[in-house]
Amino acid sequence: EELQLDPQNANAAYESGVLYAKAGQLEKARGFFEEALNNHSDFEEAQLGLGGVLIDLDKPELAIPHFKRAAELDPDDDVSYYRLARAYKAIGKTGEARDAFTMFQHLREQKQSKETRERGEEDVTRQTVELKSVE
Repeated sequence: EELQLDPQNANAAYESGVLYAKAGQLEKARGFFEEALNNHSDFEEAQLGLGGVLIDLDKPELAIPHFKRAAELDPDDDVSYYRLARAYKAIGKTGEARDAFTMFQHLREQKQSKETRERGEEDVTRQTVELKSVE
């Protein structure tokens, strides 16, 4: 409904993408994440969402630029590096996968205490890590 009222609402497009991704409707999710990025290219969570959907669609090479962009936008977000590690692993770049996973582990440790302090302060559903081996 929000998108009908305001087609430029990147947050509404992003949240729709999250819902469709959780429902397993990956192409619809992809469209909403792309729409969110068309309206707000520096939307880190939408970069992560689109990249995650691309990995699930077996297109890891297309996901990598989105994860790199998300990491540029928020260098302290461990999700970017975890998903980047998965994408690199999927295309056989094991060295890059290892480096990204090491960064993920480092940031994950730092993030634990920060999340405790900031819990409940955000308006956007944050992307999370679903742990799978990258080695």
